Amino acid sequence: AELARWTSGTPAAELDTKGWTTFQWMHFLRHLPDPMTHEQLADLDGAFGFTQAGNSEVVAAWLEQCVRNDYEPAYDRLDDFLTTVGRRKFLVPLYTAMVATEKGKVMANTIYAEARPNYHSVSTHTIDDLLGWQQDVAPISL
Repeated sequence: AELARWTSGTPAAELDTKGWTTFQWMHFLRHLPDPMTHEQLADLDGAFGFTQAGNSEVVAAWLEQCVRNDYEPAYDRLDDFLTTVGRRKFLVPLYTAMVATEKGKVMANTIYAEARPNYHSVSTHTIDDLLGWQQDVAPISL
């Protein structure tokens, strides 16, 4: 109901979200319209502080929306999130969203080059395949 109110023009700050659980926020974020304007994203972030949220589930869902809509104010948080959180369930949707555009591919490869050494091997295998990652291999010197 609150999502419908927001998409009908009610400012995010006026939505009745007090007491919402993580699952309710996830539902809200996953059902946002596509595409969204930067003004809409700023309205949501200003009201709810998604970019700086402490809950990884909420942050990951929010950042995926930001990538899909090229919302640059969240990109520093995206970089930080991808270099500090290694769970595959968060990584795959974000990298998948990034590789949908040329700008995103560049961003994904830049972040991944820094983050990759800290990821679990299961995650790196998946993201390597997604990005077509070719690890530089130094020639063996005798």
